[in-house]
Amino acid sequence: MIIYGIKNCDKVRAALKQAQQAGHDVRLHDFRSDGIDAKLVQAMLADIDKNKLVNKRSASYRQLDKDTQQHIGIETLVAHPTLIKRPVVYFNGHYQIGLPA
Repeated sequence: MIIYGIKNCDKVRAALKQAQQAGHDVRLHDFRSDGIDAKLVQAMLADIDKNKLVNKRSASYRQLDKDTQQHIGIETLVAHPTLIKRPVVYFNGHYQIGLPA
């Protein structure tokens, strides 16, 4: 299991703790220190609808101009990974937001 996010994010820390307590072999991929590229964003978008992947309540989103907000693409998510809802979890070959039930 890979948890994608930012290590200081409360939701990411809670997901890591919960996954470890459930006995999962888990690794954190921190967007800031480990980076993110177009290939990873494309893989996430193959499993998660863009409207669900983009965190429209984030400060990063509010700082974007209206045109960019309406046309967020892969390159925008790569440039501003804090726009991505957290945590994104890769488990059993699929990406999802949050831990599997």
